[in-house]
Amino acid sequence: MTHSVVIPLFNKAAYVVETLESLVKQIKQPDELIIVDDASTDDSLALVKEYLQQQAVFCENCHIQIIELSENKGSSNARNMGFAKANGELISFLDADDLYHPYLLSLANWKFGAEKLDLMLLNMEVVPGGEIYPEMNNLKKYLYFISEDLYGIKDPLRAITSPHFVAGVGSNVIVKTKWLKSTRYAEDSSLNGGIDFWYRVLKHIPTEIPGNVALLTGGYLKVRKVNDSFSPRVYPSYKEIILPPVITRYQHSKDINDKLLVGLVGRRWYVQSINSLRSLKQKVFFIFHYSYLLPQFIGYAIIRLIF
Repeated sequence: MTHSVVIPLFNKAAYVVETLESLVKQIKQPDELIIVDDASTDDSLALVKEYLQQQAVFCENCHIQIIELSENKGSSNARNMGFAKANGELISFLDADDLYHPYLLSLANWKFGAEKLDLMLLNMEVVPGGEIYPEMNNLKKYLYFISEDLYGIKDPLRAITSPHFVAGVGSNVIVKTKWLKSTRYAEDSSLNGGIDFWYRVLKHIPTEIPGNVALLTGGYLKVRKVNDSFSPRVYPSYKEIILPPVITRYQHSKDINDKLLVGLVGRRWYVQSINSLRSLKQKVFFIFHYSYLLPQFIGYAIIRLIF
């Protein structure tokens, strides 16, 4: 299968060459590489061009597109721009500071064909630190063994709403491009944008087919822990905080999986938002303003006990 890799790039000069190197060293190299520079203000784009100029064999075998945006609009917009140009049968979005194991694309190509997969989630190792996510012991009821390092996911829409599951962390999904259809990342919010996007993609996939959605373990993805990725934003006013797209999209849905997702994302957002406000006064205003959502978030914990 042909494989397109999309890299959204913004100010990753310290890491992007190593990320590209992880693609060049693939046993099965990508058929297409699309780099979307989101108006970087450092040397990221220059380093990308310089490095690729030195990789004649890679550039000969991989169709490379570099899209240079004149205005910074965020990683969600960059991913959407990259996907619009993608032609591969498989697609993955690789963050510009993450790393693929040399065997990943070869293994993915084999597993997608042999096991008739539609979507593959990757477990990941956080570096530095070495933490592995997701924690397999907490997900036993959702998984069953298919082959070495590969586990089928029972009821993927339910599984993705588990607090122990990890989906939509920039680089940890590979999917058949046909299932993305008209689905795009929500560009008005970066908070939990990944889980929102992949949940909607899963709604297009016939999840009643056993084993077509799977989790690949084995540490084939390294996600780098950098300050701008893990440091929460600080807000002077609660009015600057916007609802995650998951809540605005599904808060009135009657579907149990939608309800669970709203509860999962909503509770995370609520706690994070309170912690991100500078003053006690703004924290109180926030709690009062969004008090109507609390029953849903509390109900999520109760529903999870039942389902």
